[in-house]
Amino acid sequence: MKKILLTLIFSCFFIATSFAKESLTILNAGSKTGSFAMQMTAVSKDLQKYYDIDLKIPGDYCTAVQMLKSIKGPVMMPWANDYEAIGRDGKGCATFEVTPSQVIRFDSTVMCICSMKYDKDSIMKNKHKVGHSGPALPFRRAVLALGESFGANVKPIAYDGSGATKTGLYNGEVDYVMISKKHALDIIKNGGKCFYEYSANTDSNFVALATLDPNNLRLIAGYDAVWLAINMSDYQIKKLRRVVKRVHMDPGSAMYEYTQGGKSLNVRWNMSDEQMTTQWETSVKNLQE
Repeated sequence: MKKILLTLIFSCFFIATSFAKESLTILNAGSKTGSFAMQMTAVSKDLQKYYDIDLKIPGDYCTAVQMLKSIKGPVMMPWANDYEAIGRDGKGCATFEVTPSQVIRFDSTVMCICSMKYDKDSIMKNKHKVGHSGPALPFRRAVLALGESFGANVKPIAYDGSGATKTGLYNGEVDYVMISKKHALDIIKNGGKCFYEYSANTDSNFVALATLDPNNLRLIAGYDAVWLAINMSDYQIKKLRRVVKRVHMDPGSAMYEYTQGGKSLNVRWNMSDEQMTTQWETSVKNLQE
C-alpha cells in the first residue's frame, strides 16, 4: 500500500513539474504612460498562457536598470536607441551592448510632427512649443533641428512618456508634438493632423524632413527599440522569440490589437545580424551629441 501511495505521489509530482510554467519577469524600462508600458502590459497578457509572468513597471529606465541587478531569473526588457544615445554621451545611467543573439524583437518607428489646431506651415514660420517624450536630450536635439535647417522658432517641452506628450497636446499645453507613428495615428483619429516625419522616406504619407535638408542627420529620428533577453540560455531565447512572434500574429492577442495588425509598428522579424547591428548603431549615433 505504501509503495502504491509513494508511486502516486511521485507521479503527481512529475506531472506537475512537467507542466509547470517557466517564470519570466517583464521589466518595463519606459515611463508608466508611454509606448513601452502599453506594449509590456499587452504582451504580458498574451504570454501568460506560456509563462508565469511577473510584470514590473517602475516608471523610468534608470530605476529599471537598478532593479534589473537584483533579478536572478529570466528577464525580458525593452531598450531604446534614445536611452542608449544619452548613456553613450555620459548623461544617462546605463548602456547595453546589444547583440543580435539576445534580441527577442526589433522594431523601428519614425517620429512625426502633429498638431490639433495648427497647420504644417505655422511651425516653420511662427513661435511654437513642441512637446516630446524623454529622455529629454536626444529628442530635444531633433526638435531644435527644425530651427537649424528651416529657421523654425521652436521651444522643446519634455514629457514623461508618449502618453503624457499626447495628453499635453490635447490639453493645449503645447502647439505641436514630435511623437511616434503609433501615437500620431491616434492623434489623427482624435481630430488632429500630422504633417512631417523624421525620415528620408519618399514614399511616406507625410513630408519626410530629411529630404528637405539631407545634410542634417538630426532630421532622421525615431524609436529603434529592442526587447532584450537577459539571464537566459540560447534555448530559452529561441523559445521566447517563437512565442513572442506567435502572439504578435494572433488576431485575438493584445499585441495584435496594440499594433493594429502590424500597421502601426514596424517589427523587423527577418533582419540579418549585420542588418540589425547596422540599423541599431546608426539610429543611436543619429541621436548622440
